[in-house]
Amino acid sequence: MKLVIQRVAYASVEADGVLSGRIGQGLMLLLGVERGDTVEQAHWLAKKVIKLRLWPDPVDPAKQWATSVADGGYELLVVSQFTLFASLKKPKPDFKQAMGGAEAKALYEAFVEQCRRGLGDPKRVATGVFGAMMQVDLRNDGPVTVELTAEPGGGASGESTASPSKKALCSTTFAGSVHSEAGAAEDGREPGSASM
Repeated sequence: MKLVIQRVAYASVEADGVLSGRIGQGLMLLLGVERGDTVEQAHWLAKKVIKLRLWPDPVDPAKQWATSVADGGYELLVVSQFTLFASLKKPKPDFKQAMGGAEAKALYEAFVEQCRRGLGDPKRVATGVFGAMMQVDLRNDGPVTVELTAEPGGGASGESTASPSKKALCSTTFAGSVHSEAGAAEDGREPGSASM
């Protein structure tokens, strides 16, 4: 299970031209579910992401990486993204490694629900429409983009089983406004201002 996490000034998502979710300052989360992933991994990722310190300290901005979504009262926008598990050995992407159907949707919903519980306010977590073609507009703040992965088979299913193995990679691949479609090509539209 994988998250691509972008710190944003605002973000919104539409499906079939209808606004599905919108946030102000917070994190835009692209969630990919892989074959073999478990609900334990979904819960671990949700707990981890709301505690990630990706903002400066509001009292002392010189202290970078000091404030989390939970600490700062920020919001989350969660969008399903099966293309995170594409194999690109050939020119045409292969998505066999991505989990499909109802099984993936259940894990996506478990992740969203754990985020809502963790933040204590369901209104702070907006979502896309699982399995739909979506248009995502956001303004990356920083830019800050990180990846968080819970490896398959590492879920905590019993007392003697360790937590999912994890790795965090940091990159700054986006600048300014980013326009993308979940599962489709970029559309090049300028985002409007977005707030709750």
